[in-house]
Amino acid sequence: MIAPLAVVMFVVIYLLHVGAGHSNDFDVDHGEFKYYKIGVQGTTYGFIRLSNHVYPYDQELSEIVLGSNNNTRSSARTQYRNSANEYKNTDLARVMSPNLLSPFHPVMLKLKVWVNGKKEVFHDGEHYPFLSYVDTTKVVPLYMAFTKVIDDLVFFYDCPM
Repeated sequence: MIAPLAVVMFVVIYLLHVGAGHSNDFDVDHGEFKYYKIGVQGTTYGFIRLSNHVYPYDQELSEIVLGSNNNTRSSARTQYRNSANEYKNTDLARVMSPNLLSPFHPVMLKLKVWVNGKKEVFHDGEHYPFLSYVDTTKVVPLYMAFTKVIDDLVFFYDCPM
């Protein structure tokens, strides 16, 4: 009598199984590349900085600039910043991206970072990137920073636990 009851309980538990794990689709790893989902709300000049170091002085970092030139362009570059806070930018790609950012709602983007240095920025849900480049320094981000130049911006990113 106990064995059939145990079988019935196992079947009920199996059929009613609800996963307790939390999946975080803001940071998805596929081996050769990693996806990051990022939301940006604001009018112009949103910066995403990717680095191997928490304080990237005397190091190169990868920088993506969203909505520059009065929200008409986006670009990618490497930046070398020394300990005196002097910096040198090296442009890698520039594209027209009119009205990319919005002050009224977050624009959801997907950043795809390949281990070979290739980086692509997509509108979330799109299959083709609007910004694609190869970072010859091959900065694989261990640290990510978000910043602005002129107007206030809000960035949405959920770090995995």
